[in-house]
Amino acid sequence: MMSLEIATPDLESDEMDLKAGTRSRRRRRSLTWLAFGLVGLIMGAVWAVGLATSTSAIGSTATATQIFGTAPPAAGTSQYAGLVTAEAPPLTIAFAGTWGKIDADTPMFEVDLTGETGTYFVAVYLNNNVTDWSVLNLKFLQVDTDCTSPDWTTPAATSVMVVETEDAWAVFPSLASGATYCFGIEAITPKANDETGTYIRKPSPGSSPTAPVFVAMLNRSA
Repeated sequence: MMSLEIATPDLESDEMDLKAGTRSRRRRRSLTWLAFGLVGLIMGAVWAVGLATSTSAIGSTATATQIFGTAPPAAGTSQYAGLVTAEAPPLTIAFAGTWGKIDADTPMFEVDLTGETGTYFVAVYLNNNVTDWSVLNLKFLQVDTDCTSPDWTTPAATSVMVVETEDAWAVFPSLASGATYCFGIEAITPKANDETGTYIRKPSPGSSPTAPVFVAMLNRSA
């Protein structure tokens, strides 16, 4: 004969589950507001930057144009606007067959922190979608002077931009205030197969690669 059991409600257990659910919802609401708060902090930091852009040319020169970051209407102009500027004339890349060359170390951006306090970093980004390159690796150099007559023989720091995607970048952390810095690209001669430095090739002599455009971003890190 089958037996029939009737389950009785566990009121104490239900009450505990209800309280636990209430606490869980409160935690989720708290985490949600915390997430919004973090997003606000991050978005706020994005606008506190100085920006400048520099163009390049394939076999000829062009004019570099300076731009500044644009904040939302309520945020106002960045306090770092004007601290980073693009140098002119811009980078020129020429070719010997398929081998790229840059005839001289080329200043790209100057950062003036003489009137500032704290520690800063500079990140240089590729700002356009380049095509028709086999290899485009650009070694950026940092010297602790302005860009009037920089001595590139002993750079204070280096960073290689490996251009494989549109968001390629080179970064220079820990820039002390009270100084001026110049950032440039290392020269390269044809067939200089330096895969740790500036290294440029195109697929064929008849290829017409897109000239890269760079943006330098300055922000405070400490």
